[in-house]
Amino acid sequence: MRVGRVPRILAAGLATMVGLTGCGEEAKPAAQLLQERTCFGVFTRDDLAPFLGDGDDVRVSGASDAELTAARRGVTCTVAAGSNYFQASATRQPLGQSFFWNRETIHPAADPLALGDDAIVYNVGARALVNCRGGTDEFGLEVHVSGDVDKMKPEERRPLFAKLVAKLLDAAKQQSKCRV
Repeated sequence: MRVGRVPRILAAGLATMVGLTGCGEEAKPAAQLLQERTCFGVFTRDDLAPFLGDGDDVRVSGASDAELTAARRGVTCTVAAGSNYFQASATRQPLGQSFFWNRETIHPAADPLALGDDAIVYNVGARALVNCRGGTDEFGLEVHVSGDVDKMKPEERRPLFAKLVAKLLDAAKQQSKCRV
């Protein structure tokens, strides 16, 4: 009788192990599915991983570069994984036309950043503005980053947004031939 129990115990143990193996697989970070650099060639997988969480479906939409001209005045890039997202944009306007940030509605209040001519960082994003001299004209260049912060610790959000908006500002200035 003991011999009959051993195969049943082994079979039950094996079935349990197979079942747990399927449940024990860790979800992979969605950012691993991205190209090494995305959104205008500026951001790395590691830059975007905190916004995207885990998953196996990542969508990227938008321009491949941030080169702005008098005719091409704005570009946007959105990276989404399920309900999680990251968005970056760059806008060019004639010098003197103001960008409206509506700082009074940002709560908690935005902090200033030492970037360009004006820059702020807040809990869900950051913006920066620089006045440029181009080849034949002068223009204002604004960059903006935002994203899903639900998976981030509150103290990590603003430093990350500040780092990313600085990267985008540098790239947009270079790609748009902005001299300050």
